[in-house]
Amino acid sequence: MEKNRLNMLLGDLGILFVALIWGTTNVVIRDALEGITPLWFCGLRFAIAWATVMIFFGRKAFLIPRKARLKSTLVGMVFICAYLTGAIGLLYTTAGNQSFIISMSVVLVPLSVWIITHKFPGWHVVIAVLLCTAGMVGLMLDVDLSVNLGDLLSFSACVFVTIYILLVQKYVRGVDPYALTCWQALGGMLLAVSAAAIFEPFPENIPLRAWLALIHTGTVGFALTLVIQTVAQKYTNATHVAILLSTSGVFGSVAGVMFIGEPMTFRIFIASAMILAGVMIVEALPALRKKYRENGATDGQLS
Repeated sequence: MEKNRLNMLLGDLGILFVALIWGTTNVVIRDALEGITPLWFCGLRFAIAWATVMIFFGRKAFLIPRKARLKSTLVGMVFICAYLTGAIGLLYTTAGNQSFIISMSVVLVPLSVWIITHKFPGWHVVIAVLLCTAGMVGLMLDVDLSVNLGDLLSFSACVFVTIYILLVQKYVRGVDPYALTCWQALGGMLLAVSAAAIFEPFPENIPLRAWLALIHTGTVGFALTLVIQTVAQKYTNATHVAILLSTSGVFGSVAGVMFIGEPMTFRIFIASAMILAGVMIVEALPALRKKYRENGATDGQLS
């Protein structure tokens, strides 16, 4: 039991690291999109990511059944749909706003798990979801309570992220996660490059900062995080993944303020605090409750 709890903690820490990378990477993407069209940015980024994972894990890619390869490739295509809608949406909204909106998977994932499995996730999860939702809804609305195109596209990305989390959770059990990563990266690359070739001309002159952003987001922002998330989901559950990934909004807002001068308003501060409170509830409350029960049992034995 202790080993399982330790494995879940390590898995959760891995997902938290992914959230950190996702949140801060949005800032890099937004800056790079000023020098390259969004579809080709995604296509080249995922080509770099696929080459990276194949260099390290390519030997494992063909050790899993053909059916698992096909499923993993399709999962990768779902993932790239999230990135494509997110990259286009980032042209019309702020990096901080998008990070929070995509983090709304914190609501959709537990709700989907509840509907699919008919298992109530627990009131502490409900409270955590409500806290995270309240913060993110505040970020979605402009001062005049309108929602812009970028926010709507970002919410579409959120739906794809939700589907991706659920699919990885379903297929990762019993299959080498590194092999799954290779095929996911392939699926993402194929769809991204195809979409770019159909809808956009190939950029003739890509500036250096865009190439640097491509290399960074392809290797660290996608290849590394995809490996970590796929491995981590073997040891934690989809609800934990969604709640922890919601912290990418906090990281994204802080990075936006620090590096590209986005405003840190009181609303952003309160939203960040609510999301962090939700994460603390879902992570710390079960452990505190278990410790309380154990202490109560010990006291009963002593008396």
